[in-house]
Amino acid sequence: MEVYREILPESYLLILADDVPVSPEHEDDALDRALSRAARSGKSSVWVDCSHLHHLPSDAAELLTYYYHKLSKHGMSLVLCHLSDGIRQELAALAPALNIPIVPTLLDAETYCRHQLSQRDAQTDAA
Repeated sequence: MEVYREILPESYLLILADDVPVSPEHEDDALDRALSRAARSGKSSVWVDCSHLHHLPSDAAELLTYYYHKLSKHGMSLVLCHLSDGIRQELAALAPALNIPIVPTLLDAETYCRHQLSQRDAQTDAA
C-alpha cells in the first residue's frame, strides 16, 4: 500500500493507494509511520482518503482502529472518506465494531471535523 501525505491548514490528509505487492511488514510500516506523523502534527483532524484503494489489508484496518481511538483520547478526529462499496464491506468484516466515521468526500470530512471540534469546545466551556 502506498501512503501519500498532505498537510492542510486545519488537517492532515493521508491518501491510501494500491501498490505493487510488497512484504506485509512494509505495508504496516508505511501506514503506521504516516499515522504516527499525523498524530504528532498538531492538526485537529486526520482525513484518510481511500479513493485509490481497491483492497484494505486487515493490518491496515487494525492500525486505523488503533489510531482512531488513540487520536480520540487526545481530542483529535480521524475520518475515512471515498470508500468504495468493496472497501466498506471489507472494513465491516475485518472490524465489525469499528466506530471510525466514514464520510463520502473530503468536503464532508471537513464539515464533520469542524462539527466535532465545536462539540468539544462546547463541552470544555461547559466544564
